Amino acid sequence: MLTASRVKDQNAINALANEIEGHVLRLLSPYQGFKIRKISGNGGNVAKLQTEFDRYCLNHGYNQPGQPLWVCLHASFTSLIVSIRNTAAPISADLYVGRFNEEAGVLTHLGNGTTRRTDYTLAEVEQALAGANQLEEQARALRSTVHAFTRH
Repeated sequence: MLTASRVKDQNAINALANEIEGHVLRLLSPYQGFKIRKISGNGGNVAKLQTEFDRYCLNHGYNQPGQPLWVCLHASFTSLIVSIRNTAAPISADLYVGRFNEEAGVLTHLGNGTTRRTDYTLAEVEQALAGANQLEEQARALRSTVHAFTRH
């Protein structure tokens, strides 16, 4: 169920994601063209990058016992992702920060950064979701009128 509190929490995580993404992109910038991921063994970030990322998290109070914010730099296929989790309000964000070569683990592309909105309102989100549901219903109705042409 959508609540004003949920919208407020999303706005807060979006603001945090905007900040973290900028920091991580700057942290990754010197690694362009260099190995960032271990390919053999259990994989993971190279030690130097992981140490820098861990220091960043420590300096900002992330990933600390008793603190709700957990930030992780990991890979999904050949994309480098930062995951942010707020355990106090079950909300999260995943940020694309780069791409690496799967054969060598070399950072080949740095993300451009995304500015996420931080000013959503409950009424706006409810209206957008209602509009999307209406459009989906219209699409279903239209598809049903030509259903005979989609059978195999």
